[in-house]
Amino acid sequence: MTNTDSWETKYSRIARSLIERIKSGEFPPGTKLPSLRRICLSEQCNLSTAVEAFGILQEQGYIRGRERSGYFILPRAENPSKFKVDKPVRISNPSVPEEVGSLLAELADPAFISFGAAVPDDRFLPLASLERCYRSAMRDPFLHKYSDVQGHPELRRKISNQASVKERRISPEQVFVTVGCSEAAFVCLSLLTKAGDEVAVESPLHFVLYQILSILKLKAVEIPTDPASGMDLKSYEYVLKTSKPKLLITVPTFSNPTGSLMSAESKKELLRLSVKYGVRILEDDIYGELSHSPGPRPPSLLSLDGTREFVIQVSSLSKTVSPGLRIGWLIGDPELIHKAVQRRIAESIALPSLPQLAAANFLGSLGYERHIRNLKRNIGNSVISYTDALLDCFPKGTTLSVPKGGFLLWVELPEGKDSRELRTRAVKKRISLVPGNLFSLSGKYQRNFRINAGIPFGPSVSSAIRTLGRIAGEI
Repeated sequence: MTNTDSWETKYSRIARSLIERIKSGEFPPGTKLPSLRRICLSEQCNLSTAVEAFGILQEQGYIRGRERSGYFILPRAENPSKFKVDKPVRISNPSVPEEVGSLLAELADPAFISFGAAVPDDRFLPLASLERCYRSAMRDPFLHKYSDVQGHPELRRKISNQASVKERRISPEQVFVTVGCSEAAFVCLSLLTKAGDEVAVESPLHFVLYQILSILKLKAVEIPTDPASGMDLKSYEYVLKTSKPKLLITVPTFSNPTGSLMSAESKKELLRLSVKYGVRILEDDIYGELSHSPGPRPPSLLSLDGTREFVIQVSSLSKTVSPGLRIGWLIGDPELIHKAVQRRIAESIALPSLPQLAAANFLGSLGYERHIRNLKRNIGNSVISYTDALLDCFPKGTTLSVPKGGFLLWVELPEGKDSRELRTRAVKKRISLVPGNLFSLSGKYQRNFRINAGIPFGPSVSSAIRTLGRIAGEI
């Protein structure tokens, strides 16, 4: 018996052996790993030991489970560089580049292959089921009446049920329905901050959230993140010690654009620090349901918050069901919800009834859970296909994230390349992508870009990626 064998658990030994076989090429990317049952027989272990070993491989990014299909080897893609700074970056006057407008126009143009979009393709969405839900909603006696100011009661009940876990029950009274996730974030920030306040944000961060900061005249302090594990908590603690931001904005579960996932332990530490220094958290959980692995989703900050009501969560159905529904929500404390209701009374009285009724019908159907299972499987497979193609077609030295959920890939070009030039030339080929500079207010990520793997992989996608790779080699 070696020294290693004397202390190493059986499941870690099995995991180490499988990793060595993967690294040796015995199991190439995309191939299926031997089943749990076969591992039990070959290693003479019980099922729980094999499951623990496979769990280690999943945690380290070597394999991914596909529901009813087994476990498959992932491409070994090195993560893009962490945003390396000595300390967080403060921005006094946030402003978003004007190219955001042209980017949004491209997303609406059917002539473009919209790698720049952050929504799933129609082929991944439950359009037939939604049409049935709309037809049913058209017969609802409440269709032609004002809906509840806070949002249709049945829709709020469905949302609260979906957000509730054993550790944290959410009531319909804590839910405020909005026109998408961005409005939910805007409502929250406008009610909890005033012009000149400083807000802590993870970086990179979705440019729409930066646009909100700009409109509300808020200052920002960017917290660096790791493309795999999320926010750098030491940097966050530094900010908390040296200043007191009014709020923290974070996307801890499959972030946009990197797809990073904070571990449950890191989320608990993030909460502990925020509570200690009295800084509330705005959690964007829009991708939270989209884990590529079967089984329960990763815990949200909201679910870990207990009854403190320290976390305000925003989300929507845009990434899971339909962006055209324009159904979003925020989950908050009674005082925040009351203020949001008073504001809506002054602005619009109520939201349109039809999409709310249709959404409530769909969330209450068996078809919703079936759709989410299918969507998770489809985008998980799509991410693997895109990763393989990008690594094959782009210049040597290109790196990218391999997210465990969602459908966004964060790509980093080799030294000396600029993603803005890549985008400029790609647009001429009717290919849309988002350059990395849009995800920061401090001039970072010039070599990065975000690509949407929510379009089914096929000949047109493969050809477009080859074109992008060729352009990347030329710039």
